[in-house]
Amino acid sequence: MNLSHLNPPTLHRPVDDMYTHIVRAEGPVHYRIGGQVAVDADGRNLAVGDMAGQIRACYELVSRALEAADLTWANVTHLYTFTTDMDEYLRHEREIARPYFGPHPPASTLVAVSRLVERDWLVEVQADAVADH
Repeated sequence: MNLSHLNPPTLHRPVDDMYTHIVRAEGPVHYRIGGQVAVDADGRNLAVGDMAGQIRACYELVSRALEAADLTWANVTHLYTFTTDMDEYLRHEREIARPYFGPHPPASTLVAVSRLVERDWLVEVQADAVADH
């Protein structure tokens, strides 16, 4: 697997270096990790009412999904994040999310939504990844 990260000068600099504009992925296998919400393995909601706690839970659950597929965050090419409160999400994103990315953050989409499937869910994170296996 080979990833190339590109932030061309003809596009704006990524806000807080939290994403990359273009990620070129070379690898025969593409993975789509479905949206992860703050729910434990037994289906119990985690960190109800706590945006920071839910962001942490979502990123940990994406990490577990990556690990189950024998992948790491270095394989991630694109993140899709949905939140019910953009301002609150942005207060915590850099501190919580950035350490997962390493030196090259993936391409990213962040969208505010009126609600997620369950009213207690404040954030959902989905990922695309590529690998040679």
